[in-house]
Amino acid sequence: MAYHFNNRIEIIEEREDPDAFMPGEGMISTVIAKPWAEVKTLKGSEYADAGFTINEEPMRFIIRYRKGIETYHHVRYKGENYNIQSVTNDNGLNQTLTIFAKKIK
Repeated sequence: MAYHFNNRIEIIEEREDPDAFMPGEGMISTVIAKPWAEVKTLKGSEYADAGFTINEEPMRFIIRYRKGIETYHHVRYKGENYNIQSVTNDNGLNQTLTIFAKKIK
C-alpha cells in the first residue's frame, strides 16, 4: 500500500512548568516531533451527555515509524489539537505507526 505522507503534523507533549508557583499550576507544551503524515477522517458520532450534544471527530494519522510517541501526547493538525487514543506499530515491522486520535473541544 502506498502512503501519501503529504500533511505536516506536530506531536505535542505537555509537562508541568518547573517555574510555576504551585505544583500542577502551569503546563508547558513542547513539540517533540513534526512528522509528515497521511491523514484520514473517520466516521464521527454525536450523542447527548448531561443535556449537551457532544460531537466526536476521530482522525487517523499514519506516519513513518519512530520511537517515543505515547498516548499521553497530543497531535496538532491544521491548528486543531487531538487526544491520542492509540498508537500502533503496523504489522510490527517498524515501518509505519498508525495514530488514532479524537479532536479536543
